[in-house]
This record gives sequence, C-alpha cells and structure tokens, in this order.
Amino acid sequence: MRPTETLNRGNTVSTLLRRATVAAATVLTGALLAACSAGLQGAAPAATSGDLSDVTLTFGFQTADYPELLKASGKFEDLPYTLETPVISGPAQQIAALNSRATDVGLVGENTAAFEADNADEDWSATEPRVYTIAGVSAPQAPNPSPSLFVRKSAGITSLAGLRGKKVAYNFGGNIYAGYVKVLADAGLTVNDIEPVQLPDNQAAAAAFVAGKVDAVVSGYAQVKQAVDAGDAVRLATNVDLGVEGGAGFITRADVLKDPAKVEAIRDFFSRFSSLYRDWYPNNEAAVTGVYQSVLKQSPELAKINFDNGAVTRFYKIGDPAFVARQQAVADAAFAAGGVKHKRDVSVVFNPIIDPQTVPAS
Repeated sequence: MRPTETLNRGNTVSTLLRRATVAAATVLTGALLAACSAGLQGAAPAATSGDLSDVTLTFGFQTADYPELLKASGKFEDLPYTLETPVISGPAQQIAALNSRATDVGLVGENTAAFEADNADEDWSATEPRVYTIAGVSAPQAPNPSPSLFVRKSAGITSLAGLRGKKVAYNFGGNIYAGYVKVLADAGLTVNDIEPVQLPDNQAAAAAFVAGKVDAVVSGYAQVKQAVDAGDAVRLATNVDLGVEGGAGFITRADVLKDPAKVEAIRDFFSRFSSLYRDWYPNNEAAVTGVYQSVLKQSPELAKINFDNGAVTRFYKIGDPAFVARQQAVADAAFAAGGVKHKRDVSVVFNPIIDPQTVPAS
C-alpha cells in the first residue's frame, strides 16, 4: 500500500505513511468476510444523528492522481468526516484490502463483484453477496476507449480467432479482465486455447506488450501508445465492440452498507465525486493535466489523451436493468471462456443505494 492521503474535517490535509501490507490475490472470494442479513440490496440503513465527526471513510484508489484531483477540485474541503485515500494498485489488491478491512470502498471494475460471485463457493443469489458494486463510471464517447484489445503486427493476428495459441496479457479482476474474457468468448476460445499471461496490474500488462514479450494485450491506448505510434501494434477491438462498460466500478462490503454513518459519508463522497466529473474536470484541463504530469510523470501529450477520455467520463445508474443485463452477459462470457468457476445470477451484487447521489435528477 502506498502513502495514504488523509482529508480531515475542517479541511486539514496531511500525508500518512501506512506500513500495512496488502496481500495480492488471484481468487479472493472464498476469503471474503461474511456479510450481514439478507434484503440489503438498495435498502437504506437506519437514520443517523447527522454527526459524522467520528467517521473515517477509507477509499482505495489505484493510482496517485485521484487523491490529488480530489484536492485540486476544491470539492472535498470541509468534509464532515475524515477521508483517507490509500493508493492500492490493481483490482486483486483492492479486493484484498477490502477483505482485510483496510478499506471501506475500492476502485476496481464494474464487473469485479460479479466475478467474485461467480468464483464464490456458495451461490450469492441464494444466500447473500459478500461484496457489492455500488457505483461506476464510463466514457462511451471517449476518443480512446478502454479496455481495448491490441495486437502486435508481428504476431499476424487479424481477428479475435487469431489469438489461438498466442500470448495474451491481462490483469485480473476489473474491466481489463472483463475485456479479456469477452474477447475469448466472442472468438469461441477458452483460456486453454491461448497462452494467458496474468500480470499484477494494467501497467505491467501494457509494459510487457510494449516490450514485445506478448502478442496481445487488453489495455488502453494511453498505456500502449508507444507501440501503436511506432507502427508495431494495432487496436483490434474496443470495449464497445466487446460489450464492456469500461471506466471504473466501486465496491464495498455488506457490513459497510449496514453502518448508517458510513453510508451517509459514502453518499456525501459520491455526490461530490459525481460533481467533480460533471462540473469541474471538463472545465479545468490545465489543472487536470498538471496533476497527470506532476504526479504520474506523464508527458504533456499523454496527459492530454487521458484528459480527453476523462472529460467525457460520467457516473451511470447501477440500478439500470439494461446495465445489469450487460454485466450478466459479461459474467456468462467469462464462464464460457473458462475465466470463472460458475455460471450464476450476478444481478444481486449490483446495489443502487447511492444512485441518487451519483446520477442526480436534473
């Protein structure tokens, strides 16, 4: 776990260094904490006194630009609770952090909870989910959509079916994994028909591709730009082609959703976060690209690419039946490709409890 940025009540900002170790995991569902009583989905917890001064909300992000963007936006000043924002790279590590109670909410993919459900020993549709997706963002109009499938020209891959026998890099647990299993399913392939190369996170998978160590990768243009611009690689399919939402999803545990004060803090956080994407981010290109350049050490060109994608990023409703149906299709594709253990009803893991905050009525 990297340094944790803490935004305290009254707009006091300090940096804490945590020595907590977050163990990476491949399939973590069996170890997830037991959740609480049934009937949780979409339900509102008991009312609070309104005093959140004793609440600490720990929100895991995957890259260090997020905490800096929260500060730069000015939308997270004077919080009525304490917000901690540890940087934990990769969906698998985010799941481990949530499982260990090191975090309350984690940034992953919108499919992550569904994959956990399909890998669980018990059927969560008959018992109760142990992890929920409560929010998500996507950018369907992004100029450089992610996740996308990129292939090296030297591999001679001209169709999805051409991946047979090839080395394909990916990382487990989030949107990249969703794109990976959907590529295989759409090609009529399984994990046994290719040489899977699982890496800890998207950055590592993209680096292996750019270095020529694998034939294909599911990633984003910004991560593989060097190979594409050099004429060594091409994009073969986008997330839209694959039916994958893209963007990001946010997960939490059932016990967090049963804590009225935590839920109130989460609602407040996502109301501000949604406003950041709608109102602040698209209108502050210099501030955003400045964060990308200073924190992520991106070139001005790469920072601009990421800004253009982020400028059209918006939250969507987790309770939208069409969205849930798309997630079921991705989960079923994962099973067909041999990427998860079971084929189950995953609709139970999508909890619309904060839809009013993420997608407020106009």
